[in-house]
Amino acid sequence: MPDACNLLALDAAYGPACAAILRADGACFRAETPADRPHSRAIMPMLERLLADAGLDWRELRLLAAGIGPGSFTGVRMAAAIIAGINASLKLPVLPLSSLAVTAWRTDCRDALHVIEDARAGLYWLGCYRNGETLEPDASIERKPLSARRPGRMASETLGERDLPGWQRQPFVRTRAEALGLLARHAMERMPRADALPRFITPAYLCPSQAERNAARA
Repeated sequence: MPDACNLLALDAAYGPACAAILRADGACFRAETPADRPHSRAIMPMLERLLADAGLDWRELRLLAAGIGPGSFTGVRMAAAIIAGINASLKLPVLPLSSLAVTAWRTDCRDALHVIEDARAGLYWLGCYRNGETLEPDASIERKPLSARRPGRMASETLGERDLPGWQRQPFVRTRAEALGLLARHAMERMPRADALPRFITPAYLCPSQAERNAARA
C-alpha cells in the first residue's frame, strides 16, 4: 500500500448515511444522504456522485473504510453489505472504523471524551477517546453502571441535554461526513500493513437486537 492512496469511507450508524473520499493528492470529498430517503435507495447514488466529484473511477480506489458500529442495526448492516458488494469485485483491504469514534471527531474536545449513545431497552453504547486515540474499547453498558460513573465531557447523536445530568455535553463543530473523513485519515496513517486488513468487515453490534431481546423474554 503506498503512503498516499485513494480511499472511500462509509458510515450509516446514526441518521443519514455519510461518506468521504480521501484522494491520493490529499483532497477530501464528502457527502451525506437525504434524511428522508432510506439507505437502500440513497447510499449507492451518493457514492457514485462522490466518485464523480473526486474525478475517480471505482478501479482507482486502493482502500475502503467503513463504520462497523455500534449504532442502528439497520444502518450498520447496510453499510457492511454495501462495502461487501463493492469489494466483491475490487477485493481491496477494508479499514474498520468505530462509529462512536466518528461522533467523537465531530467535536473539538482535546480532553477525555465519552461518546454515549442510546442503544434502547435500558442499554447504552459507550466509548472514550482523546485526540483521536481510544481510551476505552467500545462497549454496551446498562443505565445503573453508567450513572455510577463520574460525569465528564461527552458527545452524543441520540441523547438530549437532559438525558445525562451532570455530563458536560460538547458541541458538534463539523458534520458527520467531515468527521468520517478526519477519522479515516487518522486511521489510515496508523493502520498496519494493507495485507493485514480484512476484505470484509464484521459489524460491532455489541448488544442483541430488539427482536433477539423479545425472543429471549418469550
